[in-house]
Amino acid sequence: MVDTSEIFYLDPQPGNSPAVFLLHGLGTEASSWTYQMDALSVAGYRPIAPDLPGFGRSKFCGNTWSIRYAAKAINSLADRLEIDRFHLAGISMGGTVALQEAIDHPERIISLVLINTFATLRPKRWNEWFYLLRRYVRARVRGAGSQADLTASRIFPGEDQQELREELVKHIRQTDPVVYKQAMRELAVYDARRELKNINIPSLVITARNDTTVPLENQHDLYKGIPGCRQEFIESAGHGVIIDQPDRVNHTMIKFMNLFSI
Repeated sequence: MVDTSEIFYLDPQPGNSPAVFLLHGLGTEASSWTYQMDALSVAGYRPIAPDLPGFGRSKFCGNTWSIRYAAKAINSLADRLEIDRFHLAGISMGGTVALQEAIDHPERIISLVLINTFATLRPKRWNEWFYLLRRYVRARVRGAGSQADLTASRIFPGEDQQELREELVKHIRQTDPVVYKQAMRELAVYDARRELKNINIPSLVITARNDTTVPLENQHDLYKGIPGCRQEFIESAGHGVIIDQPDRVNHTMIKFMNLFSI
């Protein structure tokens, strides 16, 4: 159990059912799921978007941040809200937390939606290694905020996405700097490939065709590793696909989850 008294979460439709936990990416927070929460609520679901420990308004009360710790926090939050089973969706870092929760507590998950994420992030091209190394070195040497502009420009490269870049930079700079560094290290070494074959949960991988943060090959490996998993591609979108193409993401998620909701 993890103490969830310091975990902030959005729960706009507590009367709806079943619940869908929505887990955000590195340096962002619950509000990044705004477009999905509205659509899920209209579809009758109960969307719950927490700020993961150490991000947004949630405090980290442990010693060392880890993906497994974050997954335990989600499990404990579900206990606190008296939710036995739920759908689970995560993007990027949040996808790894969702994946770990599926590995550790499969009995609680109705369906699993993994967006622009991975079982291991180890790049297969030198330029992808270079980008990740630049981010890590900047965060390690100068602090998390120093690589915020680099990250935001990579995730939201469009000329019409200036406001999105500014918002992401703000969120990254507000993140607990120690947690941010530890989370980056965790993502770099995370490797759940051996456990994928044991996941017997209805699973969907959503991949943005223009994602330049999590290589498409890594997302393909994730999809291929989970028995019976499906993969859907979203065109004209990058790593921030839940904001780039919210209607496509919402339609894809809801159509998939409807197959397994009681």
